[in-house]
Amino acid sequence: TVSLIDSVASSNITYLLDEAILSTLVVTLVGAAVDFIRPESSSERVTIPFPEQPHFYDTEGHCPHLDADLLDWHDPTTWPSKSVPGAGSYNDEITLPEDSRILISQSMPDVVHGKIYIPESSQLVIGESSSEGGIEIHAHGFQVAGGLIAGSEGCQIHTKIRIVLHGSRPDDIMSNPQEPDYKGIAVTGELSLHGKRYFHTWTRLSATSNSGDTSLFLQHNVNWESGQEILLVTTAIKDSREWHQNEVLTIDYVQSNPQEQGGFGTKVNLVMPVEYTHLANSAYQAEVGVLTRSIVIEGFEGDSEPIDPDNLLCVLKNNKKNYGVPGVPCTEKELTGFGAHVIIMHTGVGQVEGVELHRVGQTNVMGRYPMHFHLLGDCPQCYFKASSVHRSYYRCATIHGTNHATVSENVFYDAIGNCLYMEDGIEMFNTISYNLGAHVHMIGPAPATGAAQYIDVVSQSDKLLVPSDVAAVVFYITNVHNNVIGNAASGGWAGFGFPVLYDCLGPSKGCGFRPSNVLPLTIDGNTAHSTGWWWYHTGGFYLSGSLYYDTDGTTLLYNAGRDFEYGKRDICVEDQCLTGNCGRACPTHLQRPLSISNSKTFLIPGVGANSWIGNVEWHGFESHDNGLAIEALSRGFWVDNMVVNCRTGDKIAFPPGGKATKMKGNGFNWYATGQLHIITNSHFRRCGYRGGGNTAVFDHYDEGSGRGCGDDPETGCRDDSTTFGFPVHNDIDTPEVMQGTKAITFENCGRRFYLRDRRFKYEDHYPSTMSARGSNWIDADGSASGLDEPVFMGSGKKDAGLWWQIDDSVVYDEQGPLWFIKKNDGPERGLAHMKLSFDPAMHDQAGKTICTGPGVPDNPCPYLGKIRHMGYKYQEDEGLPITANPDVAGLVGGYSWLLTFNEGSPIELLIREIEVYPDTPMVLSIPYPPSVPVTITAHSKHCKNSRKYKCTEVFHEVDSIDAVRHSDGNTYHRDGKNGLLTIRVVMFSSKFTGTPSWIKPDFNTPGKKGVGLAIDSFQRAGITIPQKNANAWISIVADCTPSTNNTAYCSDEPDNAINPDVCPEGYSQTSYDTCCIDQTQCVDASDSSIARKQ
Repeated sequence: TVSLIDSVASSNITYLLDEAILSTLVVTLVGAAVDFIRPESSSERVTIPFPEQPHFYDTEGHCPHLDADLLDWHDPTTWPSKSVPGAGSYNDEITLPEDSRILISQSMPDVVHGKIYIPESSQLVIGESSSEGGIEIHAHGFQVAGGLIAGSEGCQIHTKIRIVLHGSRPDDIMSNPQEPDYKGIAVTGELSLHGKRYFHTWTRLSATSNSGDTSLFLQHNVNWESGQEILLVTTAIKDSREWHQNEVLTIDYVQSNPQEQGGFGTKVNLVMPVEYTHLANSAYQAEVGVLTRSIVIEGFEGDSEPIDPDNLLCVLKNNKKNYGVPGVPCTEKELTGFGAHVIIMHTGVGQVEGVELHRVGQTNVMGRYPMHFHLLGDCPQCYFKASSVHRSYYRCATIHGTNHATVSENVFYDAIGNCLYMEDGIEMFNTISYNLGAHVHMIGPAPATGAAQYIDVVSQSDKLLVPSDVAAVVFYITNVHNNVIGNAASGGWAGFGFPVLYDCLGPSKGCGFRPSNVLPLTIDGNTAHSTGWWWYHTGGFYLSGSLYYDTDGTTLLYNAGRDFEYGKRDICVEDQCLTGNCGRACPTHLQRPLSISNSKTFLIPGVGANSWIGNVEWHGFESHDNGLAIEALSRGFWVDNMVVNCRTGDKIAFPPGGKATKMKGNGFNWYATGQLHIITNSHFRRCGYRGGGNTAVFDHYDEGSGRGCGDDPETGCRDDSTTFGFPVHNDIDTPEVMQGTKAITFENCGRRFYLRDRRFKYEDHYPSTMSARGSNWIDADGSASGLDEPVFMGSGKKDAGLWWQIDDSVVYDEQGPLWFIKKNDGPERGLAHMKLSFDPAMHDQAGKTICTGPGVPDNPCPYLGKIRHMGYKYQEDEGLPITANPDVAGLVGGYSWLLTFNEGSPIELLIREIEVYPDTPMVLSIPYPPSVPVTITAHSKHCKNSRKYKCTEVFHEVDSIDAVRHSDGNTYHRDGKNGLLTIRVVMFSSKFTGTPSWIKPDFNTPGKKGVGLAIDSFQRAGITIPQKNANAWISIVADCTPSTNNTAYCSDEPDNAINPDVCPEGYSQTSYDTCCIDQTQCVDASDSSIARKQ
């Protein structure tokens, strides 16, 4: 490009070109050069770290193979037998002489030695050879009590050393394990292997590589060499054994800082052309890693490969297809691979760099992994770095019962089972950094999948020794008290797996703490793609799955789905197990989030990241060409600084039959119940279906033809895709006050909101679900709604009546459907929630015989009452139905909620799970027969009465509703004529109601004895969400005769037609919190100086 511009500018023929044409030509050519992706511009928002350049020594440091005291392996006098060891079986042991340092300096390709034993006082040193093939050593195993050494950190081996390990897989390997040195290098002393350092060991493309290209452009300078094999990682949507587009290529020659790329990075010229397209756009780029190293440890080809290969022709059962594709790895195949392995154990130390491990790992054989740090305790001097592992039959690198070790800058490719593997959950303070892993395969039965959020539990067996391998991931992190930095994953059931362990496993069982509850170290700068194919809830980062022992205490079980019994992560400053309370939840004030930063996911048909657990924070997250950016069914979730690029516009490569229109183009989904979610400073691009065909045209916010995603099979999306979704699916999982956003921006999006009521998939005449009617959202600055002022969003379902449609100033999004309510149109507007209990017999049926579905048949919740805003404006409103699962979320700060029951007044009404802002009055009015006395009491469950603390508070009567409204929440008012009861509902502590006098706490009020806070909230980036507490409740008990029809209610009937006029004389009600004479003379519900009709 540069040379062409220079020649045009300097040639004598420039006068032949029109000046405008020449200008356009130069701009176009320069623009082409700018399109190359540099490392600093390879991401949009996140910062992906890169390893520091290693020290390349100008002069060699200590070279062990040049030491003067070395004895020659090939000299007969070195050996007590006066003969050089020859061929032998595993049982033919070669023992080095005591107190000796023996050098191998010649190749022995035709001799297969038995087991080589290196005594504690001895060393076996492998040198360099100038011969073409270098040094080749064949053996059945090494037992290293002393040292096995090749090079040093300051004297790396540049010529080839190849260690080939032999040994067939015994038929009884599961019942009769072999010794660690059988087809392995077992180290209790020192393993010090230092091959030539290649840097970077992997990088990313700087420009897309198309099919037929004979060169690759890379973002970084590399010192790779002619003849080396490199891995070009797929940028297809699927990376699985039976279909993938990874390529192993051979380098012809390398050019640094190529002029055609603008003078940076590397151009790698190839022996053979590229077969597939590998993308490099401004959002993401394919990884490229070098596999070849100067030192090789490998299994012998003749006895390593599995004898039960996958024929790659299997399909999913019952004609099922994933995204239009039927193909699946064949079940229980590739189970007999038996490669070489390296284990550092007991008091051993391993320092391995610049080593290629090939045909390694032994499928389903415990402890026989390519590189294994085994029960070393603290080993800060241990490392495995700048190496490669490919064609592995069991894992890649394992850290087991070892702390402070380093696994860094490695390339892992084509591995069976969890690849980077933390085994017991006790491993801490390790550094897993800058590793590339791709093409990871699951073991055993069909890949883990299930309906809804659940997957069948899988048990340990001879064909699945570790049941989590049924959902094998590239990076398997059982303990977050480790540094996980700058790694990249492709393939596997998920990219990064963070399973929940309630106890340590294996020999670490009974470790005395819960691995799932430890504080995290640094998890930063990791990327994942081309994964999450097998289940729509998994993806790049999967923070779930539970591994635990069955009741027999020995059989491992794995639940890959959402597990309510063993699947909770409760990160805590103080591990509760250490105080003998393993089963107790961490107190709120001691909870800490799992903080993950600078993450990127792309080309995942399901979800970029999923968390079934609580207290997760993402600081910097990118999602490109995924089905859904993040899924979070958990309390305490915050994502800040996110970009969701639902479709980049590049063609998504699917297997035959697959289409992008089978895959969603969703931004983020809120969930139905039990959540606390905040999203801030986030940008959504080309998300949501643009409409047309059989659906509406979604151009309410953007009319551009390029908005969202359409029907193109290579770049489109499903027609139910949305930027923000509410999967509100039943009458049981009902919403509280749960979610808020701030600083949200949109670019070329189609459908922005979709309150998707799944009941309407079956029968349009059914009522909407409870979760649909109660859906709400705090749009803290109005950026999500587009109103640019604080907004509450509420359900637009018709059978919610006027519950959210509170006045004429609300804005309706019919395609949501949602109502946008302006917070500042009233002085005390807020959201609140409560869960009621009044008819136990009906409540107990909810979710069993009633309130089931959606499905066929469907049994919606029966209506037992209704709640509406008080005042004449809402007199004809049917209100929000109160059902057998009586959960209420809505707008407060108005005159009052008016609650009525179909069968009269309940004898005992409990108000639980209260969520309301301390400065926003939640006023509740309930008709009771005037002659029926009531007692209202606040209860704190976790409390013991004392001089300082009270556990109950009996409310006292005041003379007006205004007095109730402005009280601290321990008062009530009864209308003497009609019996209407009015209270103010406030949040209070589950540990006390008073100190000893009643207090109305705010979110800063100290808890009991100054520990924690009296009431909880979730606060991030200026957004506050109240947090419910089921152990603090209000009871309203009526002293009445039970009805003969239903003993849960009074026999005397209340006046349910009560509808007090909330406005002063001459005023008319204009909103749930406002009365006006005209638009310029209004009063609001908070003004106690205005006389109202009572």
